[in-house]
Amino acid sequence: MAVYTQISLSEAQELFLPIGKITNFEGIKEGVENTNYLVHLNNEKKFILTLFEKRTKEEDLPYFNNLMKLFHDNGVSCPLSLSLNNENLFKVKGRSCCIYSFIEGKPVIRPNQAQLVSLGKSIAKLHQSGDNKELFRENMMLLPSWKLITNQFLQKESKINLSEYKYILSNINKLSDGFPKNLRRINIHADLFKDNIFFIDNEVSGFIDFFFSCTDTVIYDLATFVNAWFFFNNQFQEEDFKKFLRSYEKEYELTIEEKNNFNFYLKVSAIRFFLTRIYDLNFNVEGNVKHKSPLEFFEIFKFHEKNNLQDFF
Repeated sequence: MAVYTQISLSEAQELFLPIGKITNFEGIKEGVENTNYLVHLNNEKKFILTLFEKRTKEEDLPYFNNLMKLFHDNGVSCPLSLSLNNENLFKVKGRSCCIYSFIEGKPVIRPNQAQLVSLGKSIAKLHQSGDNKELFRENMMLLPSWKLITNQFLQKESKINLSEYKYILSNINKLSDGFPKNLRRINIHADLFKDNIFFIDNEVSGFIDFFFSCTDTVIYDLATFVNAWFFFNNQFQEEDFKKFLRSYEKEYELTIEEKNNFNFYLKVSAIRFFLTRIYDLNFNVEGNVKHKSPLEFFEIFKFHEKNNLQDFF
């Protein structure tokens, strides 16, 4: 979440007029993808107003909103899009936008043991709920996106050392033909970072930011989560990972094929976020946004070259 498109209180109030008067209205600076505002109404209700920026396509919004409803109906706490006059897609400042219910809670940086158990149960439930054949969206952040980013990157003076980039580029060529074709595919979150999972005390209170969601392998979603949560100061948190995994596997059973491809997808996910962070650092320069360093995922990729976490299954 972030603020790229500035809108006034009066512009927001016109949109919210059917449901209440805005008493407080503020931009949310966290995140890098879309513009988000926290909206307080005079009836004490809170909503998130999301204006969709360049990377989120309007034609994908029905999928995202329907997927959140699917998760919600299956007991997963996540935002729901609000309908006004039978519409849930609006326009403000020329941007497509939606109004979402507010999820209580806050992120944690270093989960404690009870929170790790809750994470295992909650992500298992997310994966159980995502197995729905009626919803489909291709994962556009893997090979097609990689080729686009690498082509653009070569045409621009970069803010990152070329040696790291060239190292990753050489490994893209090695991995690109190795994607398994026989793994089960479900609807996944695809961006399970710490700022997208909220807690109240020791329990997961909800998931947010489903705008990279897609139909892909369970093990890719799990790999993204592991890379995002179990490295601290470039050190792998082995005991925390094992605590989470025991909780997750009690609720959701991975196949042998999925386990055997875990290390492959850990490297794939590290490349995905290394490249998109390069892109954001060099090309996505508008708005009040602090971009994260791609080098975190360069180091994570190198860790997975030397270590095989599928041995923990």
